[in-house]
Amino acid sequence: MQFWSLDIEKQIGERVQTVLRDPQLLRAYERFGADILRRSSVFHGLDRFLSEAGVRGRRCFEVGTWNGLTAAVLSRYFDEVVSVDIVDQPLKHDVLAHLEVSNVICCVVASNADKAKVWKRFGGNFDGAYLDGDHANDTETDFALVRECGRVLFHEVWPFQPPVWNLVHSLPRDEVTFGGVGLALWEQRA
Repeated sequence: MQFWSLDIEKQIGERVQTVLRDPQLLRAYERFGADILRRSSVFHGLDRFLSEAGVRGRRCFEVGTWNGLTAAVLSRYFDEVVSVDIVDQPLKHDVLAHLEVSNVICCVVASNADKAKVWKRFGGNFDGAYLDGDHANDTETDFALVRECGRVLFHEVWPFQPPVWNLVHSLPRDEVTFGGVGLALWEQRA
């Protein structure tokens, strides 16, 4: 049983403020309800971290679309976002349309081989990647796929997510910036 604490109260307050301060997320919440935000990394300081780290580019490859909220945030920083997911969550299309986000391409894939096909369909021409897929099984494979873009943002860099934690902590320290809650940006140095 989880007990209420000041720490939990603070976390909830920060998450509520994340939605209230962001007009796009507030519109999503008002239209689709609180479930649209469930398990979303937008609560972990994604927008602020991208802004502070100066992340921008022409095209981003996202692994893990779910309801499309992260893709909507990424679309603020990239001209185009190509988002792949093994789960066909139809709601993402309604969310992106409601938010008037038109620079996200959603692709449903059945396997890691299919992810690679989408990557190759765009010639591997990506300026960044965001990994929030099946952490337990695909972290290494996903990173191997997108590593060549030279800039990869990881979600759930927490000790209780060992595949992500271990991979990020195996990268050169001077190439990794930690921010938000459980976010890490790897930028390959020449």
